[in-house]
Amino acid sequence: MELAKLYQWCCDLLQQHRPGNLIRLSDADQISQTLQPGDIILVDGHSRLDEALKTVTSSRWSRAALYLGRLHDIKDPALRSTLSDYLPCSPDTQLILDARLDRGVHLEALSTLATEHLRICRPRTLNDEDTQIVIRHAVSQLGLGSHRSWFAIITLLLPWGLLPRRWRCGAFSALAGSLLRQVVGTPVGEAFAFIQFPVLPLVKRMEDQASRLYTRHPGIYFAADFDHSPYLDIIKYPFVDQIDHPRIRLQPWNGQASDLHQQHSDSERKLKLVD
Repeated sequence: MELAKLYQWCCDLLQQHRPGNLIRLSDADQISQTLQPGDIILVDGHSRLDEALKTVTSSRWSRAALYLGRLHDIKDPALRSTLSDYLPCSPDTQLILDARLDRGVHLEALSTLATEHLRICRPRTLNDEDTQIVIRHAVSQLGLGSHRSWFAIITLLLPWGLLPRRWRCGAFSALAGSLLRQVVGTPVGEAFAFIQFPVLPLVKRMEDQASRLYTRHPGIYFAADFDHSPYLDIIKYPFVDQIDHPRIRLQPWNGQASDLHQQHSDSERKLKLVD
């Protein structure tokens, strides 16, 4: 029992949110209105866990979560029942699939990421049917990695910054067990791989000059893989009534605010046409 308490203390220490000095360039209200089921959410994060993962990948983003939507966005009644039993909540609660060291892959409310700096990655040309398959496959991973892994704790505490950048991802992939693979975003990548969606594509020229698409089997998906994928669109949104940061110096805007609103409306219209 004491060993279990010690393990939980280590997990809490690594996952404890630490206020960052950087300006958070995302707005929780705007994100909640912009997200669509099947979107991938990249998390910046300031915990020791996040900092270790960002050092390994030399990326701004530490881990990836999958946005499932609200319960009424799930078309399969059995899947809706599974989600409501796993996390009792109101029907309008926005749900994500995330992972933690002490719980493995689990269901969480989007509001838990309200204080984080996030990026939205949206799969290109993904229809509703494929989106539901991705969500179903991802939900089937619930509970994975819930076992205790002292090796994962030790791996995260290694001085990764002392290792040359070109070796970090390879060394981490070799050392990372199933728990760490779940934490960084592998369940999300595997859900898209299940429908043959190429997160990490490779186009090869054949002898007859024809092109053939391959996908590299990474063994582990990092948040940076989704950020760099050419088949995922980065969704941006305007800052509306965002709280001023003391480090931000404001100056008057010489243009017309109506022009900005018109540009935003045109961008939203284009996104709807693409979707």
